[in-house]
Amino acid sequence: MGLGWLKAIGLRLVLLYFLYVSVTIVTGAWGQLRFAMTGMVAEGLVVRQAEELVAATPPARAGSAAATSPGTAGRPGVQLVEAQKLYRAIVEFRDGDRTYAVTSAERAPVHLYALASHVEVIYPPGRPQTARLRPELPSVYLQAGMLFLGTLFGAASLYWWWKLFRRRGRINPLPEGRKDVLGG
Repeated sequence: MGLGWLKAIGLRLVLLYFLYVSVTIVTGAWGQLRFAMTGMVAEGLVVRQAEELVAATPPARAGSAAATSPGTAGRPGVQLVEAQKLYRAIVEFRDGDRTYAVTSAERAPVHLYALASHVEVIYPPGRPQTARLRPELPSVYLQAGMLFLGTLFGAASLYWWWKLFRRRGRINPLPEGRKDVLGG
C-alpha cells in the first residue's frame, strides 16, 4: 500500500511539473507574439558599434591538462587567456520629438549591422525605452508553434491528472467475487 501511495504522489508531481513547463512555454510564447504584433515600429539608424572584449576560450581549471600548455607548464599563478573583440550595434530612433538608443542583443566578431544602415525597431506603445531590433526577435511562426505545443502539452497534462483523480475512487468496480467483466 505504501508503494502505491508513493507511485500516485510521484505521478501527480511529474504531471504538475509538466503543467508548470506548459504554462511557462505558453506565457513566454504569448508575450513574444503580443510584443511582435502590437508593438510600434520605427526606422532606426546604426550610429556606432560598441566593442567588447570577451575571453576566446574559457579558462581551464588549475589541475587539468588543458591548463598546462608547453609554454606555461608548471608555472603557478595567474594565466592569461586570449581575448576576442565582439561588436554590438547601437541604433538610434525617434519617437515623437525624442531620440532613443537601443543596443543590439546579438554580438559578433564582425559588424552585424553596417554603420549608417537602417534597421527596424519595435517597442510597446508608450515605452520606447524598452525597444528591440526587429531582426533579433524570434520568428512569429516559431512562437505560434511554441504556443500551440505548450497548449497541447498543458491539455494532455490536465487530462492525465483528471484520469488519475477519477481512477482513485474506483479501484475494482466489479461486485464482490467477480473477477471478469463477462461474468466469469
